[in-house]
Amino acid sequence: MKFAVVLLVCADLDRSRAFYRDVLGLKSIGEKGPSWASFALGDGSTLSLHAKTDLLAVRPGSLQLGFSVENVDTFCADCAQLGVPVFQDPYDEPFGRVAIIGDPDGYPIQISSPRKAHR
Repeated sequence: MKFAVVLLVCADLDRSRAFYRDVLGLKSIGEKGPSWASFALGDGSTLSLHAKTDLLAVRPGSLQLGFSVENVDTFCADCAQLGVPVFQDPYDEPFGRVAIIGDPDGYPIQISSPRKAHR
């Protein structure tokens, strides 16, 4: 078995598409009609966004995505300037530096940078 896709239900697909493309820098890999957009996650898996429906509801807190960046502090400062909510300011963990931002629907997204080796 191989992991294939994460599906997020979005209140406003255009707004979420712009966030994942422009803020997180994910590469679009196609759309399946007006209610579906997909992005490559770099390992063969996919992040798919689907517009909410009567059966699919937006449920922030039910899932947390995680992405690695070069510098968490710089990334969070850039997010704040773009109006992206920073749920938890950068803090240190044994493995590196971490912060939590929010996507347009309020889904929490962990942003981390690995601990630099001290020489």
